Amino acid sequence: MCWLCLLFIAAIWLGDLTGIMPVRSPDIRLEEDGRYIGEKGQALICGRICQYIYSENSMGICLKDVYLRSRVGDISKKLAGRVVVYMQEDCGSALPLGTWAQVSGRLQKISGPRNPGEFDSRLYHQTKKIYYRMSGQGLTAGGGQVWHLREGLRQLREKLACSLEKAVPKEAGILCAMVVGEKRLLGQEEKNLLAAGSLSHIISISGMHLSLLGMMCFYLFQRLGLGIRPASAAAAGMMILYGLLAGESVATMRALGMFGLAMTARIVGRSYDLLSALSLSVILLLLDNPAYLYYSGFLLSCGCICAVGLVLPLSEQIFSFGKIKNRIVKKLGQTLQMGVAVQMTTLPLILWSYYEVPLYGVLINLLAVPTLGIVLVCGWVGAAAGLWMLPAARILLFPACVLIRFYQFLCETAKGLPGAVLILGKPEMWQVVVYYCLLATGLFLGQKLISIKKEKRWRAAGTALVLLCWLSGTLSLCCRSHGSLEITCLDVGQGDGAVIRTSKGACFLVDGGSSSQKKVGRYTILPFLKSRGISRVDAVFVSHTDADHINGIEEIFQMIRTGQTSLRISRLILPGTTTEDPGREKLALLAVQAGTEVSYMNAGDQVRAGPVSWQALSPPSKGQTGDINEDSLVLLLEEGGFQGLFTGDIGEERESALAGRLADCDFLKVAHHGSRYSTGDGFLAEVRPEVAVASASATNTYGHPHPDTLARLEKNRCHVFLTKDSGAVTLDIKDGMIRAEAYLH
Repeated sequence: MCWLCLLFIAAIWLGDLTGIMPVRSPDIRLEEDGRYIGEKGQALICGRICQYIYSENSMGICLKDVYLRSRVGDISKKLAGRVVVYMQEDCGSALPLGTWAQVSGRLQKISGPRNPGEFDSRLYHQTKKIYYRMSGQGLTAGGGQVWHLREGLRQLREKLACSLEKAVPKEAGILCAMVVGEKRLLGQEEKNLLAAGSLSHIISISGMHLSLLGMMCFYLFQRLGLGIRPASAAAAGMMILYGLLAGESVATMRALGMFGLAMTARIVGRSYDLLSALSLSVILLLLDNPAYLYYSGFLLSCGCICAVGLVLPLSEQIFSFGKIKNRIVKKLGQTLQMGVAVQMTTLPLILWSYYEVPLYGVLINLLAVPTLGIVLVCGWVGAAAGLWMLPAARILLFPACVLIRFYQFLCETAKGLPGAVLILGKPEMWQVVVYYCLLATGLFLGQKLISIKKEKRWRAAGTALVLLCWLSGTLSLCCRSHGSLEITCLDVGQGDGAVIRTSKGACFLVDGGSSSQKKVGRYTILPFLKSRGISRVDAVFVSHTDADHINGIEEIFQMIRTGQTSLRISRLILPGTTTEDPGREKLALLAVQAGTEVSYMNAGDQVRAGPVSWQALSPPSKGQTGDINEDSLVLLLEEGGFQGLFTGDIGEERESALAGRLADCDFLKVAHHGSRYSTGDGFLAEVRPEVAVASASATNTYGHPHPDTLARLEKNRCHVFLTKDSGAVTLDIKDGMIRAEAYLH
């Protein structure tokens, strides 16, 4: 079964790689016929309500069996996959699951990431078979048969969540996630805190939750007089209902499949094999949706089981606790051993998905995991009691609340320790392969050494070999090359943001903000830095303090100040303008609160970092215009023979003032998002860039970049990249050559 599973995974991967059976980029197209899709994607659809979806600030519904309704005539066309509809007004949850609903609005495909390191929303929704999203404007019910079982479970879930919220409002977010899989009450700060302590797994309904509840049901049914087979069947049935109640996540369904196989083994009188059960569950899940193969939740869930089934047995032979007589010490040792085995097995998967790893996660789990059963049992019983009597629920939930506060205390304490979260970056595929090969070699040879010679010195040799191979594999994951100058102009929508890494590994950020994307610091800039393994930014240059250039930087400073990220920024450099600017003062204050040094630059000032120099060409110390755009900080980057010019939002007036002080440049960050009134002919005749990047949103209303500006650049034989078309643009400069790469192409 295990070999069959591996062959099946290989077949899916090769099919996707060759394009025979695309998984990550399925051929999903919107009907372009004007009968169905109007201007700006306006459409009318109908489908069955299969799920209610709650996000940070909105509520939506998920529709399956969706049909596009024609705007002329009574015809329709079925869409592939499901549609998630976010309503402009709160639609409540009055319409039961299974009901046919008709909704109008703007229909569009769910897009993938536009920058390295960004969350892949398309893949996430694809795991739920959702390919489209709609901004709904009107919802009408169309009847249809109600799914009474699913609707009853959904209502029960909402009532249990409401019960917990009323009984223990402070701990309700974590308890709702642990007990019924409801995460809408869980704040971002709580998620970040648990992630810092490597306790994110406790808020996902998985094998630990299902096995504990399932075995409790099994033994309860046996106590009620049922035999092994009826009790097993009843427990499996209860877990199926619980899986539907908890939201049917991939981790839940994997755990549900394995628990079902364990109960089936009891019914038919056969032994249960962990890895065989995992393999069959994986095959069934991938048959249902091959996109799971690339989903972090699926990979981490399976990785934990592989750790228990493969790595732990070998490590138990090498690091044996069998001779320890003290039961408490022995139990703690075995728990620690399991935690280490899971950490060793999933480390590449964690870095591949999140780019960072909590350093003290194993120790925190050692203290937290043994008591999770108490939290779960108290949570289930207390939530049920809260449906009838809130005072009783508060009493029953008290132990769970105490333990949750203990977990939060552990995470807070760990967060304050040095190196609490290590940003190591996203490893390459070859690094992942090398890591697992070294880990497997160390465990196999270490176990062989001990089994051949059971003397203490051979056990020590086997232990040393395992540790050496593991450390070598870990170092291979952290290996990053910095042999060239790299400039990445991020796609931040209508805004600006560029990250520069020097050949010696120094990192600089020029601007970082957006007027079209929310939380661009948290969801675009920071993930890119972490994916590159950047844990410290040497300096952030701000051209000027318009929101579309600084709101992402402000957000990152807030996150540093509140301990939500381990990234550090050494220095903030602002334009030395004499104009009163509240935005500049606010940004400087945030930087100081985040432990960042603040300084100012005017024309003639210079910053050096190894072979790299940054020279300010503007604003002048005297004779400033008072216009925040015209007084932008203009920077000339030099390393070796390469020159790059970053121009902020200057216009023709400042370009004329700079005449005679500019030189032939290799790279130009186009001013003011490609405005018609910037990047004039005289300026280009002096600068003569080889490559230029204009940063603007595809939906901006300013006409950026303007066709006249693009025509001027083209006339000067400049290679132009537009972030609205190309996504992030990365320039790799080495040995006098510039290699430009667009993320979307």
